[in-house]
Amino acid sequence: MAFLSIQKKILFSLVALTLFFGLAMVVFAETVIHRKLVEQLRQKGAAIARRVAADCVSPIITGRTFEVTMMFRDLQSTEEDIVYAFVLSEEGRVLAHTFAGGVPADLRNAHPVDPLVKSSARELSTDRGPVLDIAVPLLRGQIGVLHLGLSETAIRKDVNGIVLLIVAFALVALLAGSAAAVGFSRIITRPLLKLAGAAETFGREGTSQPLAIDSEDEVGELARVFNEMVENRTRFKEERERLIEELQKALGEVKTLRGFLPICASCKKIRSDQGSWQQIESYIRDHSDAEFSHGICPDCAKALYPDQWAKIQDRGEVS
Repeated sequence: MAFLSIQKKILFSLVALTLFFGLAMVVFAETVIHRKLVEQLRQKGAAIARRVAADCVSPIITGRTFEVTMMFRDLQSTEEDIVYAFVLSEEGRVLAHTFAGGVPADLRNAHPVDPLVKSSARELSTDRGPVLDIAVPLLRGQIGVLHLGLSETAIRKDVNGIVLLIVAFALVALLAGSAAAVGFSRIITRPLLKLAGAAETFGREGTSQPLAIDSEDEVGELARVFNEMVENRTRFKEERERLIEELQKALGEVKTLRGFLPICASCKKIRSDQGSWQQIESYIRDHSDAEFSHGICPDCAKALYPDQWAKIQDRGEVS
């Protein structure tokens, strides 16, 4: 796996988080906000359609359909969302409309309505874009059905505007956050790099200057532990050197006798390296740290002083 510095990790995490929330807000705008606006348009269109339907009943019953057409045109001039309006009789004949060339045939049958409902809404695709068709039965469909088409173009513009604002805000947040992440990562990595350099020097040379502790956070705690490690290592090194020096001094004072020693079979003198013969006690004293105190063993005392030895035995002083 490729090495990524802490600075890059923080930066990439921030970018990913900003993009995630930006995408989530775009999806939210395209779904929830869009549905909410469409629902508001449906409620608005249903209220207008029911009011217009009530005003159309009398002219249609009396055959004054031109008044209905004029009413539709006045309504279009005041409500910019209304794309069309027309009334179909119970037999499907067009009684009044706002189309210049007549109601399109596919639009007449695009939204069938149950005469028992107060109103019905359906989204339709037209040459003018998506349209919300609101249908209201007139006298439960006995004299026809009013269809009112409301354009969703304004909703689409509003949603697109919201999406652009979200994208712009996400870009600004991304730039500002990236700058903040770079600065913040430098604040974090600077003491870590300093600690890494000190640790490398300590590992290579065995010595290091104590690190200055500028904070009480995790980085400061790490610097404190490093300083304690350096102090303990230095103390242990000094103690080891002192012990080595003491051991070397002790070894320098130790004298040992090794090898074959030429000794006289009779007088027990030892021949030195220079060829002279020395008493055994003198030789050992010169070649070691041993000292001698003279005495006499029981065998020699019996041989040399038999009278005194007998008296000593009579007194029971010899075990």
